Amino acid sequence: MSEPNQAKLEQLKSALHYLVSLLEEGSLVERYDRATREEIADVIRLLVDKVDDLPLSVPDNLVQATAVRAIIGASEKSNLAELADRRAKLERHQREVEASASIQGHILGEWEQVKGSEMEVQATCQVCGGFVYVSDASVYNLLLDDCQRM
Repeated sequence: MSEPNQAKLEQLKSALHYLVSLLEEGSLVERYDRATREEIADVIRLLVDKVDDLPLSVPDNLVQATAVRAIIGASEKSNLAELADRRAKLERHQREVEASASIQGHILGEWEQVKGSEMEVQATCQVCGGFVYVSDASVYNLLLDDCQRM
């Protein structure tokens, strides 16, 4: 690669790295939510890394395929982070319900997965038969205020 082309490439990389840092920091692009900024930053970061590894003689269609792989890679990373966040919320809701039920005298059985759902569970009180339903977004507590055998 010629010296002027190499210099332009280095300038472009520098500009992209700076753009990534601005996206992650967020002050210049406040209208985008944090997750969107991070995903765009991940795409740019992955793209720079993947293009850096390409040989000089690669045709344009393969360079474009590299861009698609960068977008898919960033999307997968974002999806995994969202899934982990949803699981953490589900587990927090379960612990909160367990504590509340215990205070009211309930003895909850094992948490059971709600059929057809990945982020919904339910538990039944072994004494009164009341139950609670928990998802990552909500809690439906159908337990009596004081546990009583029905």
